Amino acid sequence: DTPGSKATADFYQQLLDAKAMNLTPSTDPSFAGAFHDGSIIGSIDAAWNAPIMMDWIGDAGKGQWRVTQIGDWFKNGEKTGPNGGSGVAAIKGTKHKAEAMEFLDWFNTQVPDLTSQGLIVAASTEKAKTPQSWTEFFGGQDVMAEFAKANANMGSFNYMPGFSAVSSAVGEAADKAGKGQAKVSDAFDAAQKTSLATLKDYGLPIAKD
Repeated sequence: DTPGSKATADFYQQLLDAKAMNLTPSTDPSFAGAFHDGSIIGSIDAAWNAPIMMDWIGDAGKGQWRVTQIGDWFKNGEKTGPNGGSGVAAIKGTKHKAEAMEFLDWFNTQVPDLTSQGLIVAASTEKAKTPQSWTEFFGGQDVMAEFAKANANMGSFNYMPGFSAVSSAVGEAADKAGKGQAKVSDAFDAAQKTSLATLKDYGLPIAKD
């Protein structure tokens, strides 16, 4: 419930009202097709979506796409945020814990393989290099350099206890907004209200600025 959130909601509401957004879920096969027929000209995504997008589009769009920063929309210094993520761990009861951790350390330092999947955050032991196939697809661009820039601007974000309840509430509100049954701002309201209610249910103290 901040001025930045309200400005963001207003921006997306304008896109919705102008029917300038593709509302097809990315898991639907027709979503990939929209990149081919030109009905999608851009997409805000995480770094790991680059190889997926390349698979969707194939040679049909080779050399026509570029990666760029969203920009300083609300005087936030081009701050970026996380979208998804992953982790590796040895489960409880592992008999060979030391060996398991040694393997995980090896796994997390295979930078070329990690960067081939767009996993820039994990690639911290050496500079990530843009795979040749990516350079060709994105018109000769050093894509990894753009991802590294975005990663350097990432704001800190911690998932609160019970975040799944918040995510569900936001998803429901956003779905209604996409169908014209609610406003985009309702999703932010749902996040605020559900966050407070969830923290109270957990018996956790809440501090307000």
